[in-house]
Amino acid sequence: MAAPVKRQIQIGLIGAGLIGQAHSMMLRLIAERTESSVRIDSIYDVAHVAAEKLVAKWPGAKVAASVRKVLDDPAIDAVFICTPTASHREICVDAARAGKHIFCEKPLAMSAAEAAEMQVTIESAGVISQVGLVMRFMAVYHVMRALANDFAAGQILAVAMRDDQDFPIRGAHPSGWRNDRSLTAGGTLVEHSVHDVDLFTWMFGPIARLYCTTRNVNGAPGVEDVAFTQFEFAAGFHGQLASIWHRVAQRPSNRRLEIFCENLMLASDDDAGESIYLQRGDGASERIERAEMMARFEDIILNERPYLAPLRDIIRLPYALEDAAFLAALRGDTKPDPPFGAGVAAQRIVELAYESARLRMPIDFKP
Repeated sequence: MAAPVKRQIQIGLIGAGLIGQAHSMMLRLIAERTESSVRIDSIYDVAHVAAEKLVAKWPGAKVAASVRKVLDDPAIDAVFICTPTASHREICVDAARAGKHIFCEKPLAMSAAEAAEMQVTIESAGVISQVGLVMRFMAVYHVMRALANDFAAGQILAVAMRDDQDFPIRGAHPSGWRNDRSLTAGGTLVEHSVHDVDLFTWMFGPIARLYCTTRNVNGAPGVEDVAFTQFEFAAGFHGQLASIWHRVAQRPSNRRLEIFCENLMLASDDDAGESIYLQRGDGASERIERAEMMARFEDIILNERPYLAPLRDIIRLPYALEDAAFLAALRGDTKPDPPFGAGVAAQRIVELAYESARLRMPIDFKP
């Protein structure tokens, strides 16, 4: 395994679109709170203008002429891969072989097999890697998981999530490539709800069996905009996931999660975590409002990840916590979490869901 990076970490950002811009902003916030422990040194994007705009936010940074220029730069310690899905595999494999540590956005690749190949190359190269499964850093899900796992809640009986957003080629998520099957691994299930699949396994444990149906209403070949998946968890309870891309342009990306336990019902209407609704076995109901929820989350996350303490004032920003976790792994303060393998596992489950939809039958999942 590569030696820890104890000096300022130099980042090469590959992809200056929406998610690349988000990571650039988060790295800036981290640098401001950790004595400039990190900086973006080089940025590449196929749209040169996009890279130029982002470079302007990092004094001394440069626009790279190609991905290869970023990977061949000896000053670069790690790369953030924020390009369309179809290019992830090649960039990731080349980065690993160049000895660069890797943060790769989800989904990892165009197929689970490609993702697994990427993982093998990374492990062989001995570089540190992490996958962009940001929902593991969202306050509402940490607090809901703690409540559901409390002994007083009893056994979990069932879970249900609805994940919906405007079709992300317009509106708040204008990424035109998501309508192009040559660039995207699929539609709403893999490109968006791979987050939810990972969240389900993180919150509720392994999945044993699933059944999925999909629809294509928007008309982009191979890019489904509706997917409904039923899960049987290894622990014996059931889950449902509704994944929807629609044309309600003014509606923000939104998730509603419900958890039913023997003695407790939990619900949250959005992943921003405005509040959590609870109803207990004795009939009493309450609402955990955002201030209390964030206080509980801070206690949980700082106990699990004490290296995040310098970011206490921006602990509400999951992308900042995600990026800080990767940097902490590069410094040797912790192991990568979520590890690259979590992205591979989530993509395997999603791919099995697609197979279930194709065959119109349930399928057992064997890790």
